[in-house]
Amino acid sequence: MSESMPSDLAPWLLAYVAAQAQPDEVDVWVDRVTNAIYTEIPEVAAVEGLPEQVRLTVREHWIAFLGDFAQPEQHFHLVDAARRLSVELADRQLPLEMLIRFYRVAQQEVWDYVSELIKALPPADFDRADLLMYFWNRAGVWLDESITESVATYQAARSRVLAGAAAQRYEAARSILAGELSDPREASSALGGYPISVHHTAVVLSVGDAERVGTLEQLATELARRIGAASPLVVKPGGRQLWMWLGTRDAPDLSGLAALAGPAADPDALAHEGVVVGVGSATTGIAGFAASHREAQGALRVTTPDTPDWLALYTDVELPVLLGCSPEVDRFVGRQLGPLVGEDESTQRIRETLTAYLDSGGSAEEAARALVVHRNTIRYRLGQAEEMLGHPIARISPQLAVALRHHDLFHRP
Repeated sequence: MSESMPSDLAPWLLAYVAAQAQPDEVDVWVDRVTNAIYTEIPEVAAVEGLPEQVRLTVREHWIAFLGDFAQPEQHFHLVDAARRLSVELADRQLPLEMLIRFYRVAQQEVWDYVSELIKALPPADFDRADLLMYFWNRAGVWLDESITESVATYQAARSRVLAGAAAQRYEAARSILAGELSDPREASSALGGYPISVHHTAVVLSVGDAERVGTLEQLATELARRIGAASPLVVKPGGRQLWMWLGTRDAPDLSGLAALAGPAADPDALAHEGVVVGVGSATTGIAGFAASHREAQGALRVTTPDTPDWLALYTDVELPVLLGCSPEVDRFVGRQLGPLVGEDESTQRIRETLTAYLDSGGSAEEAARALVVHRNTIRYRLGQAEEMLGHPIARISPQLAVALRHHDLFHRP
């Protein structure tokens, strides 16, 4: 693992290890390193039991290092106390940076100690430079390997913690949605402290390729940030979906979502390849938690990936979603639209123009701007629509408006 021991160092190393392995000398070393850690990282003292765990880890590291120090070849192993310390930090949800700082402080103490040791050496039958390089090499390898294995142990433990927390959040969310968990305090605790007595805006994200479901969390986090909601609740139900709830004191302003859902060329738009998103309305309490999620799932039904309709707000599509798509509804749509149900390109353009005209409040100029065509083109297509419907545009009924919207959402080509 590291350079072998120079032969002329052997006698000194054996005597050094025998002296330093004495309990009193071990205590001196442990005091030195742990005091440096406590000084550099004072927050350690605030965590119950952690100072003792750190001290034990320093002791076991030093004893194991000494036991290997005078051997011809170095054989590293992570001591049990170090492994337990890594798991302890992960279980307490303390940052990985704290663990790495422990080792960095210890590393600095080692370098200082070695420099002091070399300077204090009396004349000897070996080159001090050889001892310096040997000591630094052995200590460097030990510390580097310790950091690598401790980090891996921490991350593995943290993954288990997060997996357990994620599973608990899913079970809690599922129980609330099923009406099995109705106590707000119990629900909040089961959801990891997510508040219940707030406005809940549910978001459901879905991707066509199950292998890309891992990309949804980043998009969800960015949606929450753009909306201005801190600490969203993210739940992974499995499959191709990701659930999210935004808990806010007041109902959030969702008007900016239209810009986020714009074309990819738009600098404000979010990357959404293959993804669809449904957003529920903001509703309070534990009942609102479930209701907004149902709305988000409903809105998801009328989305289409990789189109301007990849993201839908329930409040914009509420009536078509409530009607759903059934043979009865389709017959209603057919009666209202008549020849306008055709899928040839000309009929599609007329339908699109009629929808834009209705959305703009009956303004040909606004519809022209929305479709990026001349207003005379709008008037011409509206005339075609009147011929196909058999009555003037001025007599467009609410039923026809609903039929147009339903056809656009559920039967787009």
